[in-house]
Amino acid sequence: MSIRRFFEVKAGQAADDLTQRTFLACLEARDRFARASSFRTFLFAIARNNLLLYLRHDRRTDRARRLVTAQGPDSTVTPSGLVAHRQEQRLLLLALNGLPMDLQLPLQLYYWENMRGAEIAEVLEIPASTVRNRLSRARTELARRIAAVAPNPSVGRAVVDNLEDWTRSLPATGDLGAAFVQALSTRTDPSRGE
Repeated sequence: MSIRRFFEVKAGQAADDLTQRTFLACLEARDRFARASSFRTFLFAIARNNLLLYLRHDRRTDRARRLVTAQGPDSTVTPSGLVAHRQEQRLLLLALNGLPMDLQLPLQLYYWENMRGAEIAEVLEIPASTVRNRLSRARTELARRIAAVAPNPSVGRAVVDNLEDWTRSLPATGDLGAAFVQALSTRTDPSRGE
């Protein structure tokens, strides 16, 4: 279980602070833990609330999203700008960051925290059927975004065809926030003719 990892893509450098806030809030709320669910879902529900508060109050975290959105669907990642053995992971990070929060969070909890529908439903405070719907929509949207930013169709297909394996491989790359910044830094700069 990694609360810090939960925050890395959306909060970047604030992940450590949000992790501390989450554990402090958990300590303060320990008397309200009803034991109707697992401690893990209780902790991630607190983390989700902290993330939503952070995003509401600190719009600086939207800079990366605005950058990706401003470059539009016609921009691509150049093969020369990506290290070959990490190209698929970087492509996936770029596409993942472009997902709306209501689609990204279920994916993170499912793939990176190995939570199942009922646990995700408790964390997000939504019905289990909504979780299944959002996971399906998130996979579809992620595949669409991957195809839009892939340097060529075969790379995009390779990632989409093995989406579950690539998605589950992201935490093994280390700091997701740093990986995302690195992925953005390898994007084509049109002014340099790349």
